[in-house]
Amino acid sequence: MEFSGVSEIARIPAINGRTRAFILVGVIVGLGVFVYRDALCSFIMSVLHREDASHGLCVPFISAYLVWLRLEKVRELRPQLALVPGLVMVAAGLLLFFLAGRGTEVALAALSFLLLTAGLVVGLFGKDMFKELGFPLFYLATMIPLPKPLYAQLTECMRVATTWGSVQVLQLFDFPICREGYNIYLPNMSLFVADSCSGIRYLIPYFVFGLAYAFVCKKTTKSRILVVLATIPLSIIGGVFRQSFIFLSAYYVGPFMAEHRPHIMISWTVFVGVLAGAIWMDRTLSRAQSAKGIGERRGVQGKQDGLR
Repeated sequence: MEFSGVSEIARIPAINGRTRAFILVGVIVGLGVFVYRDALCSFIMSVLHREDASHGLCVPFISAYLVWLRLEKVRELRPQLALVPGLVMVAAGLLLFFLAGRGTEVALAALSFLLLTAGLVVGLFGKDMFKELGFPLFYLATMIPLPKPLYAQLTECMRVATTWGSVQVLQLFDFPICREGYNIYLPNMSLFVADSCSGIRYLIPYFVFGLAYAFVCKKTTKSRILVVLATIPLSIIGGVFRQSFIFLSAYYVGPFMAEHRPHIMISWTVFVGVLAGAIWMDRTLSRAQSAKGIGERRGVQGKQDGLR
């Protein structure tokens, strides 16, 4: 005896992956236009107009690249419904949205939108698919500007470290410089280290790029954590170099080197140079360790063959 309800359900064709993708995109676009429109517009404007969040412009492209790296594995996975965990995440995202004052709090609204999107991915495609796409998705959260109290505290810490460090480095080489708080005195001029010169604009981008680098280039959790933590001293080193070059150029070339345009040029040069140097050093050490490991394994294999 066969129940007609069960047989009817059995004959319902399964929704293929492409259809699910269309449903996902359609729901996300609909929510973005009709529910999250004001919050997303405010969020995008905050990223575009805040100088300390300009790295956010690169984040969507990095996230897309991370998805592209996982595309082959994603295609091998069979989409499976996971409605219960998906609905829980969607409900949590909507709750966060209403707690944010229906989008008036930009950071919470942006997190709500990401959480809701993650819930839709889990619900429509399953947990295995989310394991592959979860990091690229939540990596978009690094676009969100930090809360002002936290940003101010980090700025002050960076300003203390980089100002003290740059003066100490230059004094080691008998450079004529002295410091009183954040006031810097050179023989031909005096300078003041403002919040924007603290190195905070190195710390946040290095941390964001470090997350992506660790995800792509490191395989173990320990090595990934070490890479992310290394962005903190790296940003301090970059800030020290930056201030040192500005002080040197202002003394030897002229005071105009401390003005806006030369200042920006030095900042970008140091930022790119320190980042490229850190990546080169890490890749060099990784290759050396890999070669050493291969050599040790060959040596052990050779001994085993000799014993045979």
